[in-house]
Amino acid sequence: MKECPICGNAQDKRFLSRVNLVYQTDFDLVECAQCGVIFFDPLPTPAQLDIFYSASYYDFDREREEGKGMAYAKRLHRLKQTGRFLDVGCATGFFINGIKKHSNWDVYGTDFGESAVRFAREKLSLDVRHGDLSEAGFPQSFFDYVHVNNVLEHVLDPISLLKECRRVIKPDGIFFLSVPNGFNDSLDLIDFYKIEGKPARSKNGHIFFFPARTLLTILDQAGFVIDKMKTYSVKRGFRSMGYLPRKKDWKKDYFPRESPEKPTGSEVEIRDKPRRHSDFYQRYRYVQGNFQMIPGLHKFGLDFLFMMRAKS
Repeated sequence: MKECPICGNAQDKRFLSRVNLVYQTDFDLVECAQCGVIFFDPLPTPAQLDIFYSASYYDFDREREEGKGMAYAKRLHRLKQTGRFLDVGCATGFFINGIKKHSNWDVYGTDFGESAVRFAREKLSLDVRHGDLSEAGFPQSFFDYVHVNNVLEHVLDPISLLKECRRVIKPDGIFFLSVPNGFNDSLDLIDFYKIEGKPARSKNGHIFFFPARTLLTILDQAGFVIDKMKTYSVKRGFRSMGYLPRKKDWKKDYFPRESPEKPTGSEVEIRDKPRRHSDFYQRYRYVQGNFQMIPGLHKFGLDFLFMMRAKS
């Protein structure tokens, strides 16, 4: 790739390691000298991403995700009694289904995974649309709340996604963004390559790694004003940085695949499980997670959270 996909810088990029996404597909992991973003070079093709986001990727715990949605519904009720909520990267839709069950808000979603979207639409009767947000056809200034949780690092054009979020959100709407701290998130991939001498598999499908300064720049350029910034997943961040010992088996998830993934046309398999936790427990876990967040953006945390609104 000749130019940085975030800032357009055409200068030499710093090589960090080799990385793997799907079976027999390897890339360089490089850092832009100008904006600091770390990314796969070249970027994966849509076909390669389609393989990665096959049905096996969407093995989510329904009770846990719907429990998060139930707890989130309380937050929404404090804002408005009703509104429109968009979850970008909603997967099988369990999270927004929890919101739907416990609030008067209308919920919508988008996702890249065709099988996940089909499950959300057919099994949960949700308005979930397949593909990029720009392809979903939502009107301008349509949503009261746009939720983008661990998605920006997965998409081929993060700038376009942010600008589309700005377009569909109401002037007084809220934009929630959770994204890994790219500096920290890339460390395990780089260390695996140095130790093992082979490409590290991107187990979560992250193809961009945004340091704090890059995020602040692109959020401003996309038309957002930041109200709150927080850092979380501190213990995991300390492990990646070497402040705490890594788990003994930390490398097992980074070895490249030795066989092809399941066909992309296969269906999502959701195993019915007996309910394990009460509604009170789900709310407690949500509150507990918020208490573990630290104000500001810090290198030692693995994840960042932003609460924003559109520039006037």
